[in-house]
Amino acid sequence: MDLALDHLLYAGPDLERLEREVARVAGVPPAPGGRHDGMGTHNALVGLGHEAYLELIAPDPEQDGGPFATSLAGLKATELHAWCVRTDDLDALAARVEASGLGATRRAMSRATPDGEELHWELLVPSGHPWAGAAPFFIAWGETPHPSRRLTGPVRLRGLDVVHPAGNELSAWLADVGLPVGEGAIRVASGKSRALRAELTGPRGPFALRGGAGGVRLDADG
Repeated sequence: MDLALDHLLYAGPDLERLEREVARVAGVPPAPGGRHDGMGTHNALVGLGHEAYLELIAPDPEQDGGPFATSLAGLKATELHAWCVRTDDLDALAARVEASGLGATRRAMSRATPDGEELHWELLVPSGHPWAGAAPFFIAWGETPHPSRRLTGPVRLRGLDVVHPAGNELSAWLADVGLPVGEGAIRVASGKSRALRAELTGPRGPFALRGGAGGVRLDADG
């Protein structure tokens, strides 16, 4: 089973605001994404190379709520909200997560691209742990081509810092499920408060996106 960083979620109350902000600091316009029907959100994307991307996500005013929209409802400003890890074997990963004593909520999802192609994937969100939004959620793309193949451009991820009061325990858990951190782009550390910081570079030079590690939920109502 292989695990790798898949994408970062940069979230806010308004997608157009997210697009303007990222275009200004990154120097490239985000590509149109699509609507997460039933989840209450819509998105835009920026490729980061190495089969990774930045997802700009916000509540969709054309939908009447949904779990993703509910988890973003408290945002008054933009923030780096969560991080997602890709797996090629979601069943094996779910078994490892459950063997560690955590729950593993799964949901099949899809969206249509602007040119009408349907993308399908499945999410797994661990539950019952003390790391709030600092822990990643997981994705399996199955037979769907990875979205990064549609995304070209010079923006690259230099590093992702994940901070939490129980960061050492989070780092150990990630290693147990198959994602050792600290040697590559992902760094997990203990700190007084939870936080995410992504260091990137683009045509306008280095820039950073920060947030309080809000996390993703699949069990929210609405």
